[in-house]
Amino acid sequence: MAYRTDRLRLLACAATISTGALAMPAAAQDAASAPPEVHGLEEIVVTAQRRAENLQEVPIAIAAVTADSLSRAGVNDTNSLSQVVPSVNFQRSGASGLFFVRGVGTTNASVGDEGSNAFYVDGVYIPDLSGTVTQFNNIARIEVLKGPQGTLFGRNAFGGLIHIITKEPGEVFEAQGEAGYGNYQTVQGRLYLGGPVAENLSMDLALTGYDQGEGWGRNVTLNRDIKKMQYWGARSKLVWRASDAVKVTLAGDYYDNDDNTAIGWSVDEDYPTRGLAGPITSIGSMDTASDHYSLTKLKSWGASATIEADLGFADLTSISSIRDSRNNSDFDVDATQVPWLRITFESGSRAYQQELRLASAETDPLSWQIGAFYLRSEVDNASRFRGLGVGGVRGGSFIDATLDTDSYATFGELSYKLTPTTQITGGIRYTKDKRKLGGGQYVVVADALGAFTPTEDSIDYGKFTWRAAIRQELNDDVSVYASYNRGFKAGTYSLQSPTNPPVQPQYINAYEAGVKSELFDRRLRLNAAVFHYDISNYQIRSAAAGALGAAVLLNAASVKVDGLDVEFDAAPTDNLRIFGGFNWLDSRFSNFGKPGSDYQAPFIYPNPAVCDAPGTADPGTTTGSYAGGFATCLGDASGFQTPGAPDFTASLGASLTVPVRDTGELRFNLLGNYNSGFPFESDGLLRQKKYALLNGSVAYWLNENWGVELWGKNITGTKYFQQKISTGLGATTNRAAPATYGVTIKFDY
Repeated sequence: MAYRTDRLRLLACAATISTGALAMPAAAQDAASAPPEVHGLEEIVVTAQRRAENLQEVPIAIAAVTADSLSRAGVNDTNSLSQVVPSVNFQRSGASGLFFVRGVGTTNASVGDEGSNAFYVDGVYIPDLSGTVTQFNNIARIEVLKGPQGTLFGRNAFGGLIHIITKEPGEVFEAQGEAGYGNYQTVQGRLYLGGPVAENLSMDLALTGYDQGEGWGRNVTLNRDIKKMQYWGARSKLVWRASDAVKVTLAGDYYDNDDNTAIGWSVDEDYPTRGLAGPITSIGSMDTASDHYSLTKLKSWGASATIEADLGFADLTSISSIRDSRNNSDFDVDATQVPWLRITFESGSRAYQQELRLASAETDPLSWQIGAFYLRSEVDNASRFRGLGVGGVRGGSFIDATLDTDSYATFGELSYKLTPTTQITGGIRYTKDKRKLGGGQYVVVADALGAFTPTEDSIDYGKFTWRAAIRQELNDDVSVYASYNRGFKAGTYSLQSPTNPPVQPQYINAYEAGVKSELFDRRLRLNAAVFHYDISNYQIRSAAAGALGAAVLLNAASVKVDGLDVEFDAAPTDNLRIFGGFNWLDSRFSNFGKPGSDYQAPFIYPNPAVCDAPGTADPGTTTGSYAGGFATCLGDASGFQTPGAPDFTASLGASLTVPVRDTGELRFNLLGNYNSGFPFESDGLLRQKKYALLNGSVAYWLNENWGVELWGKNITGTKYFQQKISTGLGATTNRAAPATYGVTIKFDY
């Protein structure tokens, strides 16, 4: 890793920025051209309806987090986005990231599957789950759209949408950067350069680097650090304003990540794992006794071209893109020195996209959009399962599977003002998916391929989704809205268990009513929404139905969700900002294993255990002292809390600017967030307990261009988990980051 460390330290020496810590960064410009001073809260422009609109005028619940807000909160990656958006829960599983929005998500992270909440960057859909794990750099804002977005975005925007909008180079040169050092021998840096390179032509370059020299834990068997990451990435945009009516944007990015922060498995502290001569208990939630070193190595890149043309009567937008990723991973799933189960795989994903949209230039009283979307996705997975639990260290199975997807969609939406203060919106989308599974599964004996089971299969379906909404302005500062949305998540195959049948699409009917307000001369922005979801064909990851270590997917349940989310942002004075919100949820299986159901819910019981009458809410019994591992029984989980859906989450942050002398500032930031806890699996045995996190920073800016910041994350050292999973061997966990702290030098021109 020497070459990588040298590269990162060089980046750190060049220094970089993340976007100011507390106040809005000052661009280098002549005082005469400076914008007028703004008091209160700034206006936030979003693209939730695929056109630029004021956040408060869109009849959708949206959390729009600006670059400045992210910096104040100390949030610089998707892992920590939930700390500023309480309705979001983010989990890691290997190289993949799993978003839950208002409790809706998927626990399946297998290659080839897609999330239940769509992830976009600059209008480009990111289908591969590893693409959701990213470090922020040149961010303009992040929009979290809550609830199904099945009309204008469509594909897999089942529970919502996370959209990262990056900065665009303009006609004024910008240079921003930061370089920092933290505990665990961590060096990190960011650099953003952007501005004009010729007449009507602008370009930027954003670099990000992170090198963690010391791990959060140890592998006591191999005497090596675990839970550490080395990362670097680059992103660039070229913007050509060909005329007053045409703009062309070319963008590219590349990321390289070596990481075991999410796969350095540890034996769960509450449940021992099966050993050769007895149970093996935990040696600490950050440490492991694995006989192999777990690591995931991910390389990904992408390129896109966006053409925007003003046709007079309408605006035409074309987005073309290609994305590619390659993941090499080695998991020691049992987390012990006994070679029970090891999974190694090499997977790849390539996706081509094309979207065309035509949107009316006029929006009053009628606005409309029509469009078409195409996605071609090609995924491959070569996996090896080996160990004493699956046929021996030189035995097991080998999977060589592919999944090709062609997805077509057409959509349209229109809004009409019935009166100057009343607006109705309606939209519809039709999606046609064709998915083809190839390859198969081999039995491995003495490291040689044996019997082969082919897995050639295909599914296709066409589905309509739609939206209806009404918005009523009560006065210039307060509006209310109500909406009904229908969405679906694509059906798919599990490339980790390709011999099993596919899951069919899952469906959601979402009902919502909300209020948006800006009060006290725009010193307070307060938005709230109540909602109810009916979900059918819910896709469930189940270890019980498959071989050891190879979970499968089932359309096993229906779910009902009721909730309330509230967000606020306040600027009592020009130097003080207070922000936060909460999300209350009641997300439960309405039917998962009732008599007459196609599938029963898996329940795990620590061995020794026996299964009782099937179909009951408690279908098993542990019969003695723990001996390691689990017995799986099938029963009725109706009424149980759904995975990844805490009943209550909240966040509260504050930032204060104190002038020092004529040109300096002290900037204080504090952010706390609370999570009431949630189950990781459908039976609720493996849970994340309630927890609270606290981040903070103090920065001194010598002038508007240079500053130094002392920061801390998870200051109290709260113990919480990225994931807990069960196998026939027992339970293993991945603990999230401990307390981290450091110092960062920043500049902004």
